[in-house]
Amino acid sequence: RGALPGALSPLFPTANHWYMALQDPRRSSEPSWRAAVGSSSADGIRRAKLARLALAAAVVCLGLGLGLGLPSERRPSGSCPASISGGLSGVLGWTYFAAWSASFYPQAIQNYVRRSVVGLSFDFALLNLIAFGCYSAFNLALFLSPTVQAEYAAAHHSSSAVRPNDVFFALHALLISAVTLLQVFLYERGGQTFSLPAKAASAAILLGAAVGAGLAAARPIRWLDWLGDPHPLAP
Repeated sequence: RGALPGALSPLFPTANHWYMALQDPRRSSEPSWRAAVGSSSADGIRRAKLARLALAAAVVCLGLGLGLGLPSERRPSGSCPASISGGLSGVLGWTYFAAWSASFYPQAIQNYVRRSVVGLSFDFALLNLIAFGCYSAFNLALFLSPTVQAEYAAAHHSSSAVRPNDVFFALHALLISAVTLLQVFLYERGGQTFSLPAKAASAAILLGAAVGAGLAAARPIRWLDWLGDPHPLAP
């Protein structure tokens, strides 16, 4: 009983008053409660606007800093600096990394503050982790593996378009998705479970990935085929 639990109370003053009123309905008729709600509503709106502006500014600054401070592509030592288009590509790429990465945190933070995952889609959390696991494998292979890079060049007559920001985004998303799924097993779930179709789909995806990796290792198929690029070898 009392104020809204944990860190939510100072962050959401309006919600705090409503929470206390729900616990004791008689408070909603008190003049002081009405005045407090009106005042905290205005404060809450201002704080929300400032928070959104601060987040947008942080995302843009991080994108600019990483895009301009890091090489947009790997080049041998002594080569010329990145072109303007390459620099712009780096800025846009790191900005999308910052913006999309920031979107993963509210759910995980809310779960932590509430110590509950009631209302969260368990199927989404499971499939999201598998999806970003596959995406991470794709980006890492194309960015780091000489074998996969050679297969890609033979098929497309060009180098891979995967950049450092793609790799960092995939790995970061995989980490936060893993944290969110772990919370499903640690916090109150209110009787929710994973659905049978989601479990079956997850098992099928993992089995298919394992079989594909075995075939690629034995060389009946290319690693590029296993990664999902159906482009045949160019003549």
